[in-house]
Amino acid sequence: MDRCSAIVYPEPEVFLTQGETSPGVFIVAHGRIDAVLVGEGGAQTVLAHLGPGDTVGEVEAIADEPCVASCRAQALTTLLFCPTEMLQAYLRQPVMMRNVAAVFRSRLEKDNALKAVDQHGNLTQRLYLRLRTLSDARNRVRASQATLAEILGCSRQSVNKAMGRLRAEGIIDASKGEVRLLRYELTLDDLGSLLTE
Repeated sequence: MDRCSAIVYPEPEVFLTQGETSPGVFIVAHGRIDAVLVGEGGAQTVLAHLGPGDTVGEVEAIADEPCVASCRAQALTTLLFCPTEMLQAYLRQPVMMRNVAAVFRSRLEKDNALKAVDQHGNLTQRLYLRLRTLSDARNRVRASQATLAEILGCSRQSVNKAMGRLRAEGIIDASKGEVRLLRYELTLDDLGSLLTE
């Protein structure tokens, strides 16, 4: 980290662009970044809100492949940047390889969980898991019910009902434009038990 250069974004700015090469790995030191997928026709899907300690760009830098999504720094965000050449040198160290592999594994686990719930879960379970994916380091999601409805492919009224169930069980707290996860540790089995009691 001492060898990384600090980049400060006083205003929101895209620093990785989908389809372009990543120059290395970016570590969030302070603030928040959004990973955004641009689909055919220009539709944008927010994949994740990332906070301090999270990393982006390393998969594409190591693979020498184009970025699969764009990353946008929010205002007052500080990133630490490690160029690809330095990253490759550090990858020769077993502890670094293990840590990078752990990041990959964590992302794969989240992707698998999302796919399983999308196919087999009810809307409340899907909403809870999506909120966990989108939450920042303080377990907060800044998104309207309309935005969540668009992500989940349902009506705003359906999201409102599902949020009501989660709020009634003390799993979330919601105010205008923000949701706070109070029970981030719940598994989907825990959630299923709570909601059927």
